[in-house]
Amino acid sequence: MTPTRRALVTGGSRGIGRGVVLALSAAGFDVAATARTESGLHETVAQSDGTVVALIADIGDTDACAALPSRAAEALGGHVEVVVHAAGISPTSPMGELTLEAWDECLRVNVTAAFLLAREAGPAMVDAGWGRIINIGSLYSRMGPALTAAYTASKHALLGLTRVLANEFVRGGVTANTIVPGWVDTEMTRTEIARAAGLRGMSDEKLLKNILRTQPIGRMVTTAEVAALVAFLCSDAAAAITGQAYNIDGGSYQA
Repeated sequence: MTPTRRALVTGGSRGIGRGVVLALSAAGFDVAATARTESGLHETVAQSDGTVVALIADIGDTDACAALPSRAAEALGGHVEVVVHAAGISPTSPMGELTLEAWDECLRVNVTAAFLLAREAGPAMVDAGWGRIINIGSLYSRMGPALTAAYTASKHALLGLTRVLANEFVRGGVTANTIVPGWVDTEMTRTEIARAAGLRGMSDEKLLKNILRTQPIGRMVTTAEVAALVAFLCSDAAAAITGQAYNIDGGSYQA
């Protein structure tokens, strides 16, 4: 019998992160879900089908982030074999109004956290001969719309980091891939639409309609659809897939 594998998922209190926690739990993983919001994590735990533990942490705090793999190992009874970095922030601002503080925070949460988690968890995966690292990117990993300087820079960097991890860890049986979602129906997406609409002087509803007109699928992607792809990449069937960026965007970006 294959022993139960252990996963660490950031951003587990809502959105894509919560979807990933639930999908991995349903697939038989023991999961440590982390976020800053205790109430949201408890909701995730309550919705899960298996063993899910809540770890409160601010991944924007580099020391706290670096400690997460060991905290997860202690909570789950062994080193984590899967790390999914789903947490992220998305400041929306014209270049001339983007503060250095907002820029630094965005890169720290979106990229530095991924580096720290991989640095701390990766060697144990290599030693064990099996591991999965999944970073949640964005279509902005491939393009650079106005008003998104910090977010776009962070998501480009995250994709590059993932490719390096893939090359460094592949001989140890560890894969590293990036999921590249388009417009996913989450609280963060709705908040960013509202901010962008305000900056453009239009209503949230009008901007959303404009966005959906660019989506061949005619709707936003669901968190469950993203999570299903993550679960597959964390399976043994995906052992030969590494260093890749998987679009899941309803066909809006075809390149």
